Amino acid sequence: MRTIHLVSTGIVSLAAAGATYVHGVWVSSALVLRPLSEFCHAKPLGEPPVVQAWFPLTYQCRWSDGTGTDLVPAYVNPFLFVFLAVSAACLLLSVRNVIRDRTSHN
Repeated sequence: MRTIHLVSTGIVSLAAAGATYVHGVWVSSALVLRPLSEFCHAKPLGEPPVVQAWFPLTYQCRWSDGTGTDLVPAYVNPFLFVFLAVSAACLLLSVRNVIRDRTSHN
């Protein structure tokens, strides 16, 4: 595969990872300034009431009985990791192609 195609695929994959991440943040209500009772209302809240991580994306309501509900859809993190892996693989393959082309011309 030509290097320009690998670089293009890597950039598109990186953009898809960014769009997936933004979608996950948007859907999970992680940035919404509302009371927890509006989206964590099924049971009494535990301590801490919300567990949040930015990578992998997690926004979880924690209940007093020890269970939790993640507000980030289940498909977000797998897609994010796949897109990042494809982007990294394309970057590595394009670097390999450039090095191989330079050594073969000498």
